[in-house]
Amino acid sequence: MKPIQFLPFFLFLLPTCTAETGAATAAEALVNWKTSLFQPDTLSSWSLTNSATPCNWFGVRCDAAGSLVQLRLPSSGLNGTLLDLDFSALPNLTHLDLYGNSLHGRVTPAISAASKLVFLDLSFNQIEGTVPEELAMLTQLTNLTLSDNHLVGPFPSPITSCSKLLHLDLSHNQFTGVLPTSLSRLTRLQVFDVSSNGFSELMPEGLANWTQLLSLQMNHNPLTGQIPREIGKLRELRSLGLGQTNHTGSIPEEIGNLTKLQDLQLLDNQFTGPIPHQIGRLTQLTVLEISDNRLSGAIPPEIGNMTALEILDISQNQFSGELPSTISALPKLQSLIVINNKLSGNLPGELGKNGLLSTAQLTNNSFSGELPPLLCNNSTLRYLYAENNNFTGRLPAWLKNCTGILRIGLGWNHFSGDVSEAFGAHPQLEVLYLPGNQLTGTLSPAWVEWRSLANLRLDDNRISGQIPPEFGNLTNLYYLSLSSNNLTGSIPAELGNLASLGWLNLSNNGISGSLPSTVAQLSALQSLDLSGNKLSGQVWKLLLQHPDLNYIDLSRNSFTAMLPVDWEEITNSSSTYLPDVQYLLLSDNLIDSSIIPLLCRFSGLQILDLSSNHLSGRLPDCLLDVEAMQYVDLANNDLHGSIPSSMASNASLVSLHLNSNRFDGEFPSSLKQCRHLVALDLGENGFHGEIPTWVGDSFPSMIVLRLRSNRFGGSIPPQLSRLASLQVLDLADNDLRGSIPRSFSGLSAMARRQEGRAVEFSALGYSESIQMIWKGRELMFHSTLSLVTGIDLSSNSLSGEIPSELTDLAGLLFLNLSRNHLSGGIPQAIGNLQWLEFLDLSMNQLSGPIPAGIADLAFLSVLNLSNNNLSGRIPTGDQIQTLDDPSIYSGNAGLCGPPLSRGCSDGAGTEKDDGLGEEDGIIWFGLSMLLGSGFGFWVFWGCLILKRSWRFAYFLFVDRAFDVFFRKR
Repeated sequence: MKPIQFLPFFLFLLPTCTAETGAATAAEALVNWKTSLFQPDTLSSWSLTNSATPCNWFGVRCDAAGSLVQLRLPSSGLNGTLLDLDFSALPNLTHLDLYGNSLHGRVTPAISAASKLVFLDLSFNQIEGTVPEELAMLTQLTNLTLSDNHLVGPFPSPITSCSKLLHLDLSHNQFTGVLPTSLSRLTRLQVFDVSSNGFSELMPEGLANWTQLLSLQMNHNPLTGQIPREIGKLRELRSLGLGQTNHTGSIPEEIGNLTKLQDLQLLDNQFTGPIPHQIGRLTQLTVLEISDNRLSGAIPPEIGNMTALEILDISQNQFSGELPSTISALPKLQSLIVINNKLSGNLPGELGKNGLLSTAQLTNNSFSGELPPLLCNNSTLRYLYAENNNFTGRLPAWLKNCTGILRIGLGWNHFSGDVSEAFGAHPQLEVLYLPGNQLTGTLSPAWVEWRSLANLRLDDNRISGQIPPEFGNLTNLYYLSLSSNNLTGSIPAELGNLASLGWLNLSNNGISGSLPSTVAQLSALQSLDLSGNKLSGQVWKLLLQHPDLNYIDLSRNSFTAMLPVDWEEITNSSSTYLPDVQYLLLSDNLIDSSIIPLLCRFSGLQILDLSSNHLSGRLPDCLLDVEAMQYVDLANNDLHGSIPSSMASNASLVSLHLNSNRFDGEFPSSLKQCRHLVALDLGENGFHGEIPTWVGDSFPSMIVLRLRSNRFGGSIPPQLSRLASLQVLDLADNDLRGSIPRSFSGLSAMARRQEGRAVEFSALGYSESIQMIWKGRELMFHSTLSLVTGIDLSSNSLSGEIPSELTDLAGLLFLNLSRNHLSGGIPQAIGNLQWLEFLDLSMNQLSGPIPAGIADLAFLSVLNLSNNNLSGRIPTGDQIQTLDDPSIYSGNAGLCGPPLSRGCSDGAGTEKDDGLGEEDGIIWFGLSMLLGSGFGFWVFWGCLILKRSWRFAYFLFVDRAFDVFFRKR
């Protein structure tokens, strides 16, 4: 019986022994896992020699019985997998937190052995693959976070078996497909986050069961369709995120049922229609973001009922009307963002009265009037952006007292007044952006106190005076633009102290003198624009002293380029040599050819403009051999000789302007390899020979081909019609013979109206320009070039008829075939050229009548048909009647009718058809005679007496009817 006496004692010791055994097993499992990790320095305490129990190890927590229940190792630098962690040795584990490590591989199915898990966080790792089915066995889970990994596949259906889940976060993975309806089983769910995945549908069936849901986050998924109206049943919801989900349709009125909502994000979708007025019920909402949609209509005044609102962002929509005054009543509003809408009118006078407004972004609307004075109430305003509106008046006086403001953007409005008087002490000011206004006065030296200023833009105003030397103390300045003002004087040497300056634009002023030597100290300078001034001096030093410069525009000044004798030694030895300049504009200066060898060293040069300088001699091979070169303009110089063959190796060349020089030889065969050419201008040179047929096959992207004023002979190659992108063809003033190719109807870019796509080169966005004869004047086209389509074959020796196929080019704006030997008639379908503004067919041998369709050219403003053999009556019509200069038709003995003084005989050609047939005219004539009897006589003639326009129309009609009658006889 004695052994039985000890039984209670052994039963008491049994749990302790079991716990000790379990702790030892857990310790061994943890150590084994540690050895599988890479550099587990944070787990140095994990050692069996340190302790037989893991309860005192880093990240480990045990219960009172010594059993391991929590493993918390967030952001511990762990690198490895979970495969070697023996979860069966951790049967009582309730919390596993491995957030923010470098774990990879798959979620091991063995995790199901830890069946008591309540909290599992594996987020911010590199775990991949699918979620195992065994996860369904973790039925005690209340918190599951697997976000920010590389998990794939459809929504993990095992999760729907974890019916106690309160918090589920699968965001920022690569899950795809449809959310299963089985999610409705998770009736206790409070947080559901699947943002940034590939889910394609929000399941409306399960929403009604999530009655305890507090947060629903599905941002950045390719969801389709409309927001289900069932969303209004989630009455406990505090946060709703459906941004960037491709949702369409309107915002459902049921949103107004979510009266506990605090954060609503519907940004970057395709919602249409107005904001439902029910949104005013959301009195606890603090954040409303519905930007980047297609919402329209007026902003509902009910927004003023949302008394907890702090952030209102409705930007990038199509809202119209005025900003409702009720917004001024929002007591907690801090950020108002309405940029890029169609809002208009004055801003509410009390906007900002709550004294909390820190951000007002009003850019790109049509607001007018003055800025309300309460915007900076209590000096809380930090960010004020109101660019591209119609605000007027002087710059607000209250800006002086807005001492805490960081950024001011009021550009492109109609503000006026003295800029030097508008501002006060702004020690924290970072950005002052006021371009495109009507500001006057001078630049204030007092602004030197703005020590934090990084961006100062005052371009396109009327500011005068000189640049204060004190600006050299704005040492944080990165962007300085004072272009297009009335500034004079020289560039202060003190600007060389701006060590952070990256962008400097002083263009289009009256600044004179030379560049100060201190400019060499601007080591961070990337972009320099001094164009359109009166500057002079040597340019080569600038080109050698700025290692980070990639944009230089010194055009329209008086710079020279007298290189020193030892320039090669300087560039070979100096670490400040400029190999990476990409954009170099030196046009309209006094630069000679001595600069070219230096430019050949710029291996990264993409855009070079040396037009209108004093370049002379032959063009060296090296300049056109720069591999990155895309745009070259050497026009209006005195270069001569042939084009270097080295150009054949420049596959990047997009635009080449060599016009107005003295180049000679045949059409450069080296161009054949430049297949990316968009614009080629060889005009005003001495090129001769025939235009090669390969031109039509070598340049599939060609938009402009200008060869005028050379000595090209032979016929026009029909192959040019293969240039499907060609918009401008100028072959004028050569010695071309033969006929105009009928195949020109294949110039498909001329067959349609152009929509104004800018012709740009490289990432720098430099726009193409071309010099053309337009309506009798020589003009330079820049930004509007992409709108121009036309053909100029004038001043050649072309013969034959004008091909009727030319009238298929309905997008032509100009057509000049003058000064040739063309014969036959003007094509009858000339009226098809509906956009034509300029037509010159003068000084040919054209015959026959002028087609009536020419009167259909509604945009025609310049017409010249003089010195031909045309005959018959000149057509009449709305637009052609405005072209009343008789010289348009002079030299055509057979033409008659206005605006010529020569009248037409009865047998002359008819005018533009008035819509009445000859028989119809006779019938109506007879009817008019019948109307002259009885009661009708007085009604009819009474109307004619009282209505002058009717009287004129009637007698004109009768005259025509008589003509028809007597001709038929």
